[in-house]
Amino acid sequence: MSLDKDSLKRLRALYVEDDDNIRNELSSLLSNFFGKILVAKDGKDGIEQYVKNSQEIDVIISDINMPYLTGIEMIKRIREHNKDIPVIFTTAYSDNEYLADAIKLKVYEYIVKPIDIRKLLTVLNELATILHQNELIAKQNEELEKYKDVIDANNIVIKTDATMKITYVNELFCKTTSFSTDELIGSELNILRHNDTDPKIYEQIYKNILDNKEWKGRIKNRTKENGYYISDTYIITTTDDNSKITGSLCVQKDITDEINKKREVQLALMKDKGDIFIKSKAGSAEQTVIINNLKHDIEQLRKELNSVKSERDKYLYKIDNLNKDNKKLRGELNYYISSEQKNKKESTFALKANKENADLKIQVKKLNAKIEDTIEYYEKKCKQIEVNYQVEVEELEQELHDMKRKLGKIENAEMMEQKIEYWQEKAKAEAKKSEKMEREIMQSGDKSLMDRLFGTK
Repeated sequence: MSLDKDSLKRLRALYVEDDDNIRNELSSLLSNFFGKILVAKDGKDGIEQYVKNSQEIDVIISDINMPYLTGIEMIKRIREHNKDIPVIFTTAYSDNEYLADAIKLKVYEYIVKPIDIRKLLTVLNELATILHQNELIAKQNEELEKYKDVIDANNIVIKTDATMKITYVNELFCKTTSFSTDELIGSELNILRHNDTDPKIYEQIYKNILDNKEWKGRIKNRTKENGYYISDTYIITTTDDNSKITGSLCVQKDITDEINKKREVQLALMKDKGDIFIKSKAGSAEQTVIINNLKHDIEQLRKELNSVKSERDKYLYKIDNLNKDNKKLRGELNYYISSEQKNKKESTFALKANKENADLKIQVKKLNAKIEDTIEYYEKKCKQIEVNYQVEVEELEQELHDMKRKLGKIENAEMMEQKIEYWQEKAKAEAKKSEKMEREIMQSGDKSLMDRLFGTK
């Protein structure tokens, strides 16, 4: 068996030996393995060393046959202080007369002299492992006790026997239910069943306990005044060393306030959902009216834009006709000018030509005046149309803004906005065309052309 040096290092030993040579050699050797070693030269000295250092000694290694006090007598005295401390006797064959007393003292092991160091260390190694495991178990038990105290302080705890009769309830249970301990001890667990709780639940609990199975779930329990509390419940069986069922342990967490709050929240949410549904229906009807109004407004705007486009087409047609008349007049004027120059060369027709020329000049002046009046009229008309279009565009933009604000989150708002912007851009484009036509008319009646037409030659 390999030695666990760490386990041996945790050991603290009292070594008692009357032989100086053996004591010095073995204590020196053991000090290399043990965390601490105390040395005594006889039984009396061993008693004194133990009383002084009892909290620092884990094992006693002692010879049996010693002066003043034998090893047996020393251990009897030490057992008065500590009944469980392990003892290892080093003994000779001639010490058989002491073995019966040593057995009664629950000695852990016997090592025959001369001492086999390897065997002694093996025994001590096993003992160190056992002591360490016992120490861990003690710590775990201590932690379990702390956990038990925490559970007992923060949860309802009920214990029963194998017949499911209550044997223990903690203080929190009494505080929650107003029952006293005396009122419940000896009663069956189902005495706590509320009328709203299905009896089959307790039947299942009893069955699980008898089958050595856990049970967990949510239960509505009754209180002394026929009130109730709701708990998350966890029940396990308890057994003895032979795994025989001795009863059950029931741990409950009171969640009544939590459940009530959830119900209040659910009721509030249901009320809010109802209000929202009613408001949504009213809002939906209002939105339907708004959408219908917007559709009507958009249709009216579309008609107005079509009317404006038609009217503009009429003016463009008239301007085109005026341009044709102007072109025709220019052709006639050129014809009359060429005729005048030809008539000047022919003296025979001079007077007649002059008269016709004068008549033509008068006619041209009239035509010129008519053109100027027409241009002025259509300039004003175009200006007025431009102003009207500008006003209409501004109104459309304002209406579009109002529509956007009214539409809000309506799904087809973006499509209607794009249509309105399209007609808005169309109106602006038509306005630019009108301005262009106006400039062309102005250019067709400039001063140089008039001088050319009505010169003094």
